[in-house]
Amino acid sequence: MLKLIAHRGASKVRPENTLESLCYAAQIGADAVECDVRPTKDGKYVIFHDGNLARLAGIPQTAEELTYEEMKAALAKAGRGLLTLDELIDGYRERVPVLLHIKMNEPDEAFAEKIGRAPVDFICGVQSAAALSTMRRVRPAERILAFMPSKEQYRAFSEGGAGILRLWQQWLGEITPEEVRRGHRGEVWIMAWKNDTMDGDEESLELAERLGADGMLLNDIELGLRWRASHVETR
Repeated sequence: MLKLIAHRGASKVRPENTLESLCYAAQIGADAVECDVRPTKDGKYVIFHDGNLARLAGIPQTAEELTYEEMKAALAKAGRGLLTLDELIDGYRERVPVLLHIKMNEPDEAFAEKIGRAPVDFICGVQSAAALSTMRRVRPAERILAFMPSKEQYRAFSEGGAGILRLWQQWLGEITPEEVRRGHRGEVWIMAWKNDTMDGDEESLELAERLGADGMLLNDIELGLRWRASHVETR
């Protein structure tokens, strides 16, 4: 059965990357919930997706260019909150794993140790060889996912210890889960991408299942769960 991973939590119906969104997605049946972590200028780790605050707060600065308080204030003006990694660790009590997309190419040892000690069942999403090496020291292979920058890198990330490989939906015309598994013993997940959105739809879910993917990340977790329920009923 195709696993369904709630991208940025239940981001179609709850504020993205919030504790509310993550817990809601877990409670309605997601197999994992995904969120993103970045450092601020003053060294706070915050749960935030974008490279800058343009979309959510209307300013061009990045998280790394702002202090935590400055970032929090800018988002508050736009009616949005800002969750820290510590708040996530303290507040998330669901049994569903959290896929933590680490938006740092070189996370330090203190960050890795924090994740390793956390009571949350983290799947560490890495996007560089250095991050893979660091996080592999604190999490087993099955709890490391490679957000590969390009499809050609799947062998390197697999050999480096990532137990899950993420393919983009738009790559599927050139590479498939079946092809990846010829040199990879772990799982293959697909990131929904169609019509410039990561929402996901029934056609994309059916494609992922037909190609033998193990999981799919999508914004619209409610749609995904409805699709799965109707799919099971017709079998």
